[in-house]
Amino acid sequence: MPPNKVGLSEIKTMYSRIKDKIDIKQILQQDPRNLLLIRLGMGYSLMRFQDIVGTSYANISEIERGKRKSITPPLLNKIINSVDHLPSIDKIMENYKKITELSKGGQTQAVKRAEKADLTPEEKLIQDRLKKNKIEFQLHKTFITDIGPVNVDFYLPIHKVIIEVTRSERRQKLESMSYRALKLKNRLKDVTLICVIPDKLTKNLKKRLDDFDYVFGLSKFNINIFVSS
Repeated sequence: MPPNKVGLSEIKTMYSRIKDKIDIKQILQQDPRNLLLIRLGMGYSLMRFQDIVGTSYANISEIERGKRKSITPPLLNKIINSVDHLPSIDKIMENYKKITELSKGGQTQAVKRAEKADLTPEEKLIQDRLKKNKIEFQLHKTFITDIGPVNVDFYLPIHKVIIEVTRSERRQKLESMSYRALKLKNRLKDVTLICVIPDKLTKNLKKRLDDFDYVFGLSKFNINIFVSS
């Protein structure tokens, strides 16, 4: 996965606020988002860092994005035990570029697989509904965002609607989808993003998709709400 949604200019701004501090605990308590600077300075991707500190990459990403306002004491202690100083801005930027390039290479391969993938049963149901209503759509459309190429299940070009369909009930998967939705909205601006989920998904898991404009259970999704003749 990419370093996170921030760019180099924001990283420099974040670093300027803490460059004179040496206490890692104080840096993280001041603003948990500073975890991004520490992780990048160590040269770790989200996936690698989760193994180092014993938590999920989704949890780390939420901290770095400001979705979590504090770091639990056990996790804070693990981070402090893994880092003894704040890395230089040069090292942070160097690692940012390396991790980004590696991530984009992996994303490109993943997009190519997605573009050729067979439809899931849930996607077939959505496709049938679109065809039945004579709605123009593009299947497995790829958009370029600031985290690289992002492939979506359905794009309705006339109505500027993106539909993502998932059968997953895993928190990490849903959070990853929500993050992708955020990047798509930042790039496309006026697009409407819809996520179609299993009917039995819990309210707590639905909250993990808060970057989508609408979230529907498969049986209750009605495309006519979002299109007009």
